[in-house]
Amino acid sequence: MSTQINPSLKWILLTALALIWGSSFILMKKGLLVLAPDQVAAIRMSVACFASFPFVLSRLKTVPRKKLKYIAVVGILGSGLPAFLFATAQTRINSSLAGMLNALTPMFTMIIGSFFFKSKFNRKQILGVFIGFLGAIGLVLVKSKGGQDSDALFGALIVIATVCYGISVNTIKTHLQELDSQVIAAVSLLFVGIPYFVYLMSTDFIHKLNSVEGAWRGFGYISLLAIMGTALSTVFYFRLVKIASPLFASAVTYFIPIIALGWGMLDGEVLNPIHFIAMAAILGGVALINSKSKTV
Repeated sequence: MSTQINPSLKWILLTALALIWGSSFILMKKGLLVLAPDQVAAIRMSVACFASFPFVLSRLKTVPRKKLKYIAVVGILGSGLPAFLFATAQTRINSSLAGMLNALTPMFTMIIGSFFFKSKFNRKQILGVFIGFLGAIGLVLVKSKGGQDSDALFGALIVIATVCYGISVNTIKTHLQELDSQVIAAVSLLFVGIPYFVYLMSTDFIHKLNSVEGAWRGFGYISLLAIMGTALSTVFYFRLVKIASPLFASAVTYFIPIIALGWGMLDGEVLNPIHFIAMAAILGGVALINSKSKTV
């Protein structure tokens, strides 16, 4: 007997995720003022893992062994690697631009789903991918005013991260549909959190906390990001993927750039008109990707 799902739940989850993830870029920016990008990624994954650990102890035995490889993929590509890629990218591009580029996720969700997970697509979606990529190229190549210059190589790191997200979303929908969202989140973070913690302890992280002004504040920013933006939001996201389509879940990226842009402007970041045109192209492409028509 199937469980009745509140139709409004997917919209509640989508809104919560947009607010949480839209704020993640400014938190990373603040942490990077005193911490290295590898440390930011390691703190984020370690704290998120430890925050989820109580769920692992009680529910790990409920996970079929044959599913562990898929959960490992979700942990590495859905959390671990993107955490490092985003932190590294934001050493050279501002938080607003990072949030805009994150909107590429639905495009790669569709492309990867079509080629590797047997999902169907239509002509409008193909056009949406094309328009979205034009917008992405514009964002990566254009320079910002009144802040750090955009660097194509570092912008490309975020594009790679969105590819990772696309693989993760399709993996959840295809192979982990029957598992509880909290189980997927907690166990997937276990695969990346422990290795990241071991690595963190091999850096000068403890020395920075004890000797660098603002290090504890930076640690607090990234810990907040880990608990809200990784541990809690991962549960929300996996739940959303299970009760909606992968494309609907990835459409949270409609709203993330708006939140990220708001925080960036409050922090003094200034963008030029081309940035907004490029972002509009990406969001227009996402709208086409999420449209419904006869499949090809």
